[in-house]
Amino acid sequence: MVEAGDLTYRPADGADINTMWEIDQLCFDSDLAYPEDVFYFHLLVNRDPAFVAQDKAGKIAGFVMTAWEGRGTGAIVTIDVVERWRGLGVGTKLMGVAESALAGRGAKKLTLQTSVNNDVAIRFYEKLGYVRKKRIRDYYVTGRDAFLFEKLASDREALIRQAPQKGKKFGSPP
Repeated sequence: MVEAGDLTYRPADGADINTMWEIDQLCFDSDLAYPEDVFYFHLLVNRDPAFVAQDKAGKIAGFVMTAWEGRGTGAIVTIDVVERWRGLGVGTKLMGVAESALAGRGAKKLTLQTSVNNDVAIRFYEKLGYVRKKRIRDYYVTGRDAFLFEKLASDREALIRQAPQKGKKFGSPP
């Protein structure tokens, strides 16, 4: 049995792009999954924070990509967790790391979008304190709608404390 405690969390880098893209293709329908160039743009061109959860063998179990949208707003671009690691808190920890990184850059508000049909993601985001703000018609290329979610980073220091310290597993004592 796999356990989330067997994972470490670290910033993603260019060497992770292909694996992250492959995981994204497995996690989402082809009309929702991102093209590979989106990963290159966020990680290498825009230098947006992204994080991976990896096992002891270095295999990526999940990742989260963010974007800085300016004016105090950070965005969760996508979060993907490999199926065998789901339900173990990996997504929650990845979101905590991402939220902390965005708060550390000065984000006062966090946003994300998800398909109106993705009930699992909707419940997940609501559990993490995201509030559904509106429905965006024709958000996806195929015409599928999305919900816009927002979370205020009102306790910026608490968000920053969620981040793993260098060389430590996420959630380990300081």
